[in-house]
Amino acid sequence: MFEERSVRGLVAVVTDSTASLPGVSAAAELAEPCLSLVAIVPLRLLAGGLVADDGTAEAAAVEDAAARGARLTTARPPPGRFAAAYQAAADAGARAVVSVHLPETMSGTIVSAELAAAMSPVPVRVVDARTIGTGLGVTVLEAARLAGTGLGHDEIAAGATRYAQRVGSFFALADPDVLLAGGRVPAAPPEQALARSRLVSRPILRVRCGRIEQVERVRTMAAAVDRLAELAAGYANGEAVDVAIEHTAAAGRAADLGDRLAGIPRLGRRYLIASGTAILAHAGRGMLGVTVAPARG
Repeated sequence: MFEERSVRGLVAVVTDSTASLPGVSAAAELAEPCLSLVAIVPLRLLAGGLVADDGTAEAAAVEDAAARGARLTTARPPPGRFAAAYQAAADAGARAVVSVHLPETMSGTIVSAELAAAMSPVPVRVVDARTIGTGLGVTVLEAARLAGTGLGHDEIAAGATRYAQRVGSFFALADPDVLLAGGRVPAAPPEQALARSRLVSRPILRVRCGRIEQVERVRTMAAAVDRLAELAAGYANGEAVDVAIEHTAAAGRAADLGDRLAGIPRLGRRYLIASGTAILAHAGRGMLGVTVAPARG
């Protein structure tokens, strides 16, 4: 999980598999050296009576069941998985751990991390990033970058929290009702639901302060590409930023969005990432998202 030469004397970083991390996905354009300080604890995937850890070979059977129509859901990792990650960090010589995760408002993952932290052989600071997907991913990278400078776990946790507060994440769904099934967004009023039944529309959403908010609706996913590009440029507001484009089975539209973002002034890193199965479970196929974050040093 950790290599001794990577983390000895430093602070290790642990996250969960809802973090869409640049450099991990085979579709990622850029590798990140600081990922050697990071370990990922997988969420559990469930479909058709099958259970598997996200990102493992066994997950293919769960995905196949979902492709045949079974509902795909996720469950938080048990505390023992985090305990094993913290023990592995200690065994590799890490002096502490910063554990950065998706919001408590969306999952009980942080509860599992905190239970394990209480039993860890090294100090652990658990951070609610209040975001998910690439928003969580870039926050984890910032934590790892800070860890690589030799800072202590308190300073890294505080720095990651400040960074996460400046991250903006927007995404569009090809399936308008996929998040409703998981209860992560409120149902539309009856009159809006009736209108959608007459005219299919695609929701554009934002992750803010640990919650998912609707920004607006557009007619097509092609229109969503245009609007996501506008929202990203507006959020950047002339500051030096990195951007991460994320998708579930929408590589063409993701590449198109990446091209549109190339004109953002003071643009630093630009990532293109295929989401993992934990994100697919709640966003459905065809999701397209963009995260705008302060440029990292």
